[in-house]
Amino acid sequence: MLRNTFYTLILFVSGTSITFSQGRKVIPPTAEYIKHLEAAKSHGTTLIKDKKQLDKYVSKGKLVSVKQRGYGFRVTDLTHSHRYLTPRANQTLRDIAREFVKTTGQNFFVVTSLTRTLHDQDRLRGVNGNASSNDSAHNYGASFDISYIRFNHKIGQNSKLDRDLNNILKSFQNSGRIYYVKEKQSSCYHIVVRR
Repeated sequence: MLRNTFYTLILFVSGTSITFSQGRKVIPPTAEYIKHLEAAKSHGTTLIKDKKQLDKYVSKGKLVSVKQRGYGFRVTDLTHSHRYLTPRANQTLRDIAREFVKTTGQNFFVVTSLTRTLHDQDRLRGVNGNASSNDSAHNYGASFDISYIRFNHKIGQNSKLDRDLNNILKSFQNSGRIYYVKEKQSSCYHIVVRR
């Protein structure tokens, strides 16, 4: 009886495509997630596994440094990512920030995450349940997160600036430059730059 129950459990689990890898549940990605991941992969980088591979892409110019303080944006202290993006993603971040200043006046938003190695992604899962159990667009250097509760170094809701930022992101998405998702658990917009 116990053996039959065990096999039934295995069939049930594999039938729903939920697997356990190194003690964690891996859920198959959604169609939207796959679309975002394919966009990230189109920038000519492979999955960035570790700091050595990240440094190699930087030395070849496939990843460029993102300024800590840019026109219309600031990058927070990063604990689970690195201040690098593909050249196109870096330019798109700057374009979004420029549009934000043009729309809102002398305000800036805060970037909370940039490029992650696979090692960074694994560490992030320990503190952020929203971190993907699959490859992330952040692992390819073409994705960044913007907080929607941190503007001008003030933490808290600012519905006007959030609405303005959302409208700018919607415009960039409609023009085919990005995909984005508003993540409630992380209080950020997750942006994937398209090629």
